[in-house]
Amino acid sequence: MPDAAGVHLQQVAAHGVGYQAENQHFYGGDFVRQQPVRPADLAVCADDRFVPPRNTAEWEQAQSVLRNQGVVVLCAPPGTGRRTAALRLLMTVASAPLPIVDLEPEWSKPDAKKLPARAGHGYILDLSDMQQQQPGPRFGQGLLNHGSDGTKSACYLVVLTTPDEWHGVWAEETRHVTVKHSSPHAKPLACQELRLLGAEHRIAWLNEETYNDIWLSNPPAQEARRLARIVYEAKENDNSIIDEFRGWNTHINSLLTPAKLGLPGEPELVSTRATVWAGALLHGGRKQSVLHAADLLLEKLSFTREPLNVLADATSSHRLKAATLTPSGDRAYHAQDKHDLAPAILRHLWEEFPTQRNLLRSWAVSVVAHQAIPDDDARIAVDALLELSRELHDNSIIDGIAKEVSERRMPLAVEALTTAALDPALGKYVRERLYRWMLGKPSSAMVDLVTQVCGGELAVRQPAIAMTRLARAAVHAQYPSRPMVDTFRRLAQINPAEVAKALDTWLTEDPAKKHGLVAFLSLAASDEGTRLLLNTTNSPEGRQRFVRAWQQLLQDEESQSAADEQLGTWGAEAENGGLPSELLVDLMSEVYEPRIHRSGLQRFFARDSDFQDSFWGEVYRRVIIRTHEREKASGE
Repeated sequence: MPDAAGVHLQQVAAHGVGYQAENQHFYGGDFVRQQPVRPADLAVCADDRFVPPRNTAEWEQAQSVLRNQGVVVLCAPPGTGRRTAALRLLMTVASAPLPIVDLEPEWSKPDAKKLPARAGHGYILDLSDMQQQQPGPRFGQGLLNHGSDGTKSACYLVVLTTPDEWHGVWAEETRHVTVKHSSPHAKPLACQELRLLGAEHRIAWLNEETYNDIWLSNPPAQEARRLARIVYEAKENDNSIIDEFRGWNTHINSLLTPAKLGLPGEPELVSTRATVWAGALLHGGRKQSVLHAADLLLEKLSFTREPLNVLADATSSHRLKAATLTPSGDRAYHAQDKHDLAPAILRHLWEEFPTQRNLLRSWAVSVVAHQAIPDDDARIAVDALLELSRELHDNSIIDGIAKEVSERRMPLAVEALTTAALDPALGKYVRERLYRWMLGKPSSAMVDLVTQVCGGELAVRQPAIAMTRLARAAVHAQYPSRPMVDTFRRLAQINPAEVAKALDTWLTEDPAKKHGLVAFLSLAASDEGTRLLLNTTNSPEGRQRFVRAWQQLLQDEESQSAADEQLGTWGAEAENGGLPSELLVDLMSEVYEPRIHRSGLQRFFARDSDFQDSFWGEVYRRVIIRTHEREKASGE
């Protein structure tokens, strides 16, 4: 943990590998953040609730490996219940209950030396998405070292990954601690879910013959839970439950291959399908928006939509009717008596045309971003996409929303990414992406997106996470940046102590890095931020950082003009009584006392005929006095 001077210390294991200690206020460099596990997630792992994996031998192997090696790698696709299994492993590995922590890395690449290793703790590290973060050649051995040291102090680590991700040198090194994970049997899990939902009286429904094919197929944990949710929400135990669980496939197939295909006045097959899919993306949206979204898809398919082709095609009402979309006023709906039909159509589209997912993602996101789609309809589409990303673990949808929607509909992009960043299922990935998007050369729109997300609800709920990502965004920001000013103003209102801690870290280095200076100047541009900055000068260290930051801003060509303008504003406010004049005069005289900076005061002299009696005139007088006293003390 950092000592009083802010130095980051590490626990050092016997073999010399350093493991980063717990620190919830770390704002620079690679770091593995520790997040508390939600009580609801732990509750489902209790003795009377947990349903073990179907493969008993693998489950026993995972328990043994973790107990003896201190680390186990659970390898399985998302949706198989591997996180719940990881929590159960950590809850039962030691004789006494362990505090369990989720790890969220903020690193340029996976590095086992950065993992915490606190005695008597259990950790979960999800490495399911490492496409842009390939580990070094010693990563696997680092995990093994972490585990062997951990067994000596009751510190245990469960790594979650997928068969597609876990390959390479690190996978070979960890082969003997890697265990395949299998879902629980579907029926017991569905029964348990109904108990947790308070619908134990409906468990008997699952014993009926109509469910037998489902139990024989033994779907993964995510699907078993989805079935339980459908049963819980059903009005009665009929075939609609099975139809919905199977994705309304029969109904969807009839929508995509209409009986009237090819008849005069009816739309072509591809046009009808495009309208079906657009209606699912914009379920409850305006009819005009649905048709516009369908045309956008046809354009991406190079299906000619010149005026002649449009007028020769079926009329709008026929297109909606052929897609079995029901109008209600100026809006259109898929069959509302089929629960969650619209999301089922989108899942069907993604699953049945896997080779076209890039095109489909591009189309769906373009609908959200297109200015011809009204804001409320665009919000319907973005909500549908977030749900699709959540269900299919298609994280590329999130990337598409961020990159394309931010260019054209910034407020909606901020809203969507904020919701996703705080979502139990999507949050970890989105928070990681907010960090990684700022590591390369992001567009100005992406910088503004991350900045605004970090100044919203994320700052309220996860202030330390917001600050680290904001620091990355500040590296690419302009002097000045209105989104940065607005975000730092909000952060100073919400959690001034968190901002002050971050600022101390960012400005400790001499010279300070750009993100620290952007933060400083952004704070200076608001009343709340100014008060925070002035409060930091109460200590000698804080005063030194304050003075040095202004001096660096005034000397750097990139920031000089913005710094001069802001100081001019401060001077005017001090003269009007809006800022403490005596304190500012004292601070500014120290800023301008070095000869290299003193010439900057000439601009105030040149524009103010009453310079001698002005705020800056008093600063200049104090500078002369300070210089004289310093020279006298040094015997110059």
